Amino acid sequence: MMNTFDNDELDSVETPASATAHNPKAAQAAPAPTAPAAGPADDDISFDDEDIAEAVKAEDFLPTIKINKGEVARFSFVPEFKLKHARVHYVEGQGTFLCVSTKEAKQVCCHKGGNAKDRYVGLVYRYENVDPKTGKFVTGATKPVVSVQAVRLSRANMRDLLDSCEDGQSVYDLDVRMRHDESRAFGYKFSKAASKPTWKSVAAEVTPMLEPYKDGSRLASRLGKKLNAVELNAILHAGQQSADSKQSMETMLSTLEEEN
Repeated sequence: MMNTFDNDELDSVETPASATAHNPKAAQAAPAPTAPAAGPADDDISFDDEDIAEAVKAEDFLPTIKINKGEVARFSFVPEFKLKHARVHYVEGQGTFLCVSTKEAKQVCCHKGGNAKDRYVGLVYRYENVDPKTGKFVTGATKPVVSVQAVRLSRANMRDLLDSCEDGQSVYDLDVRMRHDESRAFGYKFSKAASKPTWKSVAAEVTPMLEPYKDGSRLASRLGKKLNAVELNAILHAGQQSADSKQSMETMLSTLEEEN
């Protein structure tokens, strides 16, 4: 008889000139080259190929956990993979960018975009066979279905995770539940789902999945886009124009409503 999970009680080259170039007769007598027969190139692919999905996958592919409001994700942090950290700026409609300021001097990103915020990114084992509403394993699950993903964290999220640990316990010892923070317009809340990481029951299966991420570069790429000061200035200028345009539109609509 197969054991089933009890959800939250689970203890995540210039070529030389040809001689015929100086001999018109030779050039005239030379036979026209014959084009090789067309054939499949090594890089040709078909939509029916078995490995089509892998062939079109981005080279640095590492998904980041995203959930809709009302949904719950469950995962465990991968041990021995340190979190990546950076100071970042968010520009509405443009995304998140790495801050280029230093301790000695502020750059355009901080002058125009305000103070940078801390962002952390961790590598996790995400459990796929859980109820998206509760984060509990689905009924009848006998082992976790695992994928390797990244999770972005703020400083407040880091505190949530540390507060979820009991004395002598590490965040790596937990299954973590992630949901939207209902007390804020945006952002996530993290809490303990179980006191033992479920992925350990399938460690032999999931550990080889970590190989593409060992150098840490793909994880670091999830912190934000890396631009120089000139590029950042252009992005921030465009963002400000967009914000000004939005504000002008809102003011105009408000005025129209008042006149009517």
